[in-house]
Amino acid sequence: MKKQRNGFQKAWLMSAVLAVVGGGLPPFAQAVPAGNGVMQGQGFDACTAPSTSTMQKWWTDTPWSWIGVYIGGNSRACSQPNLTAAWFNTTYAQGWRFNLIWVGPQAPCSSFAHRFSSNTSTAYQQGKDEAVAAYKAIKALGFGDGLNTPVTYDLEAYPNSSSCRAAVKSFMQGWVDQLAVAPAQVSGVYGSACASYLSDFAAITRPPRYVHAADWDLDHSTWNLSCISSSYWVNSQRFKQFRGDHNETWGGVTLNIDSNCANGPTASGGHLFPNSSCIAK
Repeated sequence: MKKQRNGFQKAWLMSAVLAVVGGGLPPFAQAVPAGNGVMQGQGFDACTAPSTSTMQKWWTDTPWSWIGVYIGGNSRACSQPNLTAAWFNTTYAQGWRFNLIWVGPQAPCSSFAHRFSSNTSTAYQQGKDEAVAAYKAIKALGFGDGLNTPVTYDLEAYPNSSSCRAAVKSFMQGWVDQLAVAPAQVSGVYGSACASYLSDFAAITRPPRYVHAADWDLDHSTWNLSCISSSYWVNSQRFKQFRGDHNETWGGVTLNIDSNCANGPTASGGHLFPNSSCIAK
């Protein structure tokens, strides 16, 4: 896909670089602007953010347009030696857009070391606390002072029990509500399409603004999500992780990744590919 847009991309990227580093600001004082745009295309996530040189090799003449970045949380699995405001500044100027992922405590009935409470009132407050921590993280990474930067909560699969699902819904309501507090950001949730019971969140009082479902059927379409009604999250509010843990090589560099498709908001801005398989119905 990038081969089709390289001429436009070069002119656009030059204006983006000038916007980021212009105006007499110290280098990397702000990585990227606040806000978002609709992304319709393929992206990947890797446990550790790759170096900026690898990111350039994975950008040029590849299918990728965005990357999922694990920005923090006590359940994050990997260290992030590359993750700085300078890294975001450079990769944003390369053309990348971002799905910012927060990996905090998990469901109380799960086996994770860090879990939130099974008490719904406590879980709600813990969800709010995680939203505050995530917001501080995106600020520390240099994102702008404005509104509407999308932040995704990573909720891994957990056993099915009514009490546990009630606690998870309460926790997620806290996450959504706190991110809506000024300066309001955009709340999202990632998890197994079925085993994280993502459909539960469509029915809470204030649902997440977008959903990112792991559904490893190799079907790119964000409309085809197992266990999630086609009537939920319909207004460019869907991401799909269509293939799990595997190795791919681009530009001579091999990474272990998950493959994703987007028809939803990425930070800070998006790219529209109307013929993308990601949005095919």
